[in-house]
Amino acid sequence: MRKFISVLAAFALIAGTFTGCTENRSDGANYSFDCALPGNPESLDPQFASDSNSMTVIANLFTGLVTMNDKGEISNAAAESYTISDDMLTYTFKIRDDCYWYFDEDEDEETDENEVTPISAYDFVFAFRRIFNPETCSPHREKFRCLKNAGKIIDKNADYSEIGVRAISDRELVFELEYPSAGFLSSLSTTPAMPCNEEFFNSTKGRYGLDDRSVISNGAFFVRQWFYDPYGNDNFIYMGRNDKNGTYDKIYPSYLNFYIKRSRKEAAESFSGSTSDVLLTFDFDAGKNKDHVVRAYQNYTLGIITNPENSAYSNPDIKKALAYGIDKDNFEGQISSDLQPAYSVIPPGISFLNKSYRELISEKTVAVDEDGKPISYDPELALSYYKKGMSNMGLQSLENIKILVPEDIMDTEYLHLVTQNWQTLFGFYIGIEEVPEDEYYNRIDDGEYTMAIYPLSGSYNNPLAVLEEFETGNSSWGFSDSRVDSVIDEVRMLDNYNNGLELIAEGEKAILNNFEFIPVFYKTEYEVMGQGNDDILYDPFTKQLYFRHAKYYE
Repeated sequence: MRKFISVLAAFALIAGTFTGCTENRSDGANYSFDCALPGNPESLDPQFASDSNSMTVIANLFTGLVTMNDKGEISNAAAESYTISDDMLTYTFKIRDDCYWYFDEDEDEETDENEVTPISAYDFVFAFRRIFNPETCSPHREKFRCLKNAGKIIDKNADYSEIGVRAISDRELVFELEYPSAGFLSSLSTTPAMPCNEEFFNSTKGRYGLDDRSVISNGAFFVRQWFYDPYGNDNFIYMGRNDKNGTYDKIYPSYLNFYIKRSRKEAAESFSGSTSDVLLTFDFDAGKNKDHVVRAYQNYTLGIITNPENSAYSNPDIKKALAYGIDKDNFEGQISSDLQPAYSVIPPGISFLNKSYRELISEKTVAVDEDGKPISYDPELALSYYKKGMSNMGLQSLENIKILVPEDIMDTEYLHLVTQNWQTLFGFYIGIEEVPEDEYYNRIDDGEYTMAIYPLSGSYNNPLAVLEEFETGNSSWGFSDSRVDSVIDEVRMLDNYNNGLELIAEGEKAILNNFEFIPVFYKTEYEVMGQGNDDILYDPFTKQLYFRHAKYYE
């Protein structure tokens, strides 16, 4: 049972229930929301944190200059307004005068005037200097390479204080860029671009973001208590509403509680037991969730990768044989609704120019070889590549192996549609090995696999984010292609994404013709909200949940 914080709100809800008058219905505010995290946040320092548990808490603790919705649309947050110079090299922001830092100094959860201070442009300057300060060891520097002097600082040819971010006054902030970047504005909506109060940071004496007394809030909520015992079960982060920040954008919940679990499975069990208000899952059961608000995101491409250290299965001709030996047209009617045959790299859930990228560029357009012929099921071509590869390696047959699959990403029974094709064509048997997510990624990193289903998605809602997964040095399986690197660099330096559509398609085509990632399925991820809940917003790319506008109706 949930408890109203406001008696008047409770009366309004009861009145609406008995009279049926929608005008008397509660607006869903003033509830305490619970959410089970699948692990403990590593740090609540926005300039350092990179794990999804940390970033979800940070998203509710801090507010950046701008925010981006799940359609890729930008709106103001801590910024009241901004202008961009004609040459696209200077961004000037006016900071709100009603967005505040709050630290509950006396721990009474009352907002005293001496516990709040307005955020300023200098807080953003300090944050960006921290990103480029080598002592921070921030993993986010490359995201802001377009800033003036960023490349020099990264290459150790300039001091971090020379980064192109400066404050004209408390309320006026200027970013100077080295080159135009159509993606710069959206990068300011990400976690590392959140502000940092220098005075408070220094007061923590090296513990910033590591415990509940070393965290300050300029967002929707503040940390009341953070308890974590790695050997215990009752771990949590309790948060309260930052009332001073509700003027420019209403904060609906009164409290937000994160309960820290050990795994996705435990987090899912919390939702099933009604002790968590939201579930993120790849396994959706319409029957069980008929009374829940469900949102679907087709943001993954599941593709086949092979270990480059395995000379047989990573042979270029064998990889082509595998690609041409999958009859995806035969999937129709045999796979579940959360899967769709994939012919290309970028999934349908990725937006571009306010539309699904896949609506703008058909997957069949880019899924062609160097001669313009379709990369699709062709048993004769598959066999010819197989025989050529086997002849070049001097082999009579390939060893039977298992495909490594991360647990719960999909119903692995559907993979038999793929392996049966191969068994019929090539005569070898491939089984399936499903392992927990942590073990899966450790084995990929350590090269302890022969073949794997790899879940590919972007870290933000843009096709460039997917291409960046294939940038030299980025992929876990060692993908490298100079053509792809060149496309990525060109897209990053575009001053307008209207000019980038064909360029991105070129990058996709280059990846497909490399045959190191063979698309098989597009996969849907689901956000399921408990009965009565709504507007718990989810970013399926950063994996952050936002509770500022979360509502509960009896």
